[in-house]
Amino acid sequence: METLNVTLVIEWHPNSVGGVQTHVRDLASRLSKAGFNVRVVSRRVGLGDVAFHEAEGYHIVESLVPVDILMVPPDPRDLEEALREAEPDIVHSHHIFTLTPLMALKVAHDLNFGRLATNHTIFLAYDFRLLWSTASIVLPTRYYLQYAQAVISISKAADVFVESIMGPEFPARRYVIPNGVDTEKFKPPTREPDEDSILFIGRLVYRKGLHVLIEAFSRIADNRDATLYVAGGGYMEIPSKILAKAYGVDDKVKFLGVLPESEKPEIFRKAKIVVVPSLFNESFGITALEAMASGRPLIATKVGGLAELVKHGETGILVNPGSVEELADAIEMLLDDKNLRAKLGEKARREAELEYSWDVVINKIINVYKTLTGG
Repeated sequence: METLNVTLVIEWHPNSVGGVQTHVRDLASRLSKAGFNVRVVSRRVGLGDVAFHEAEGYHIVESLVPVDILMVPPDPRDLEEALREAEPDIVHSHHIFTLTPLMALKVAHDLNFGRLATNHTIFLAYDFRLLWSTASIVLPTRYYLQYAQAVISISKAADVFVESIMGPEFPARRYVIPNGVDTEKFKPPTREPDEDSILFIGRLVYRKGLHVLIEAFSRIADNRDATLYVAGGGYMEIPSKILAKAYGVDDKVKFLGVLPESEKPEIFRKAKIVVVPSLFNESFGITALEAMASGRPLIATKVGGLAELVKHGETGILVNPGSVEELADAIEMLLDDKNLRAKLGEKARREAELEYSWDVVINKIINVYKTLTGG
């Protein structure tokens, strides 16, 4: 197959923090190593401090007005110029609910480039097709996604959501390909951590369920010398600190702020347990996957893609979302059972290597590229 030019389109700056951004950074790196010519087209939204190196550089698309927020659309002329300049064989748009990647599908269609979208998202009642087929009438997703030749969803739940919006007659090819994880970067510790450390990594927003975890942690903290480490930032940070104080565990809950990507593997290795207590809208769960690759015992909730990723009793423990009692019991059970922690961590690591390592995932994505280009 001849070397392909691939342009990855994303709303957020690739140096910002988030699951979609992590996926695009890793995908760009892997494609470049596989011999593809890669360019990233994005906005400045969420510009952060994450190190990112592109094979062919990237193009920043200006906003229609000089305000870089999600609600403001990109300048369509600048977007078209960026794609013309890249001359891609494939435009691969990431996230089907923001305007820059959506509009890129229409521009690519008009310029006769190959077109692929990846859906990274689900919302409440994602499988309620009557609701979403009606609501989608006013959403830009339904209009722009029709220009995609194929759609990748990162979980079965995300694929159901695509069908709920576009209908069963949507002609694009549909694939379910999970997020990938770097199993060389995220790997188990050489020895079990001594501290009873519990780790939460994620955005501090309501749907991530940190408030549920803090309450659950407070129920077991009196009986043992345990510490809950919270890595991330968001509007729930101050309420979470107030909650920890109200439950009397503020001295045992440590807020670490937003971690640089380079520090994440080590913080996973230092954790005795990782908890992903999401309440809803979890299409996959990249934190859970990174925990699995790190060989960490994992507790997650039965929501969306998390329930697909984690095999209860084998690669982790699943609890009902919002259940403080179930979560507290699961934490206590794992802290008390060294053999169970070892069993879950080992099986999780093996699952990550066999099913979710980037070496596996990148080949699935490349095969989609080949199908689109006739390679």
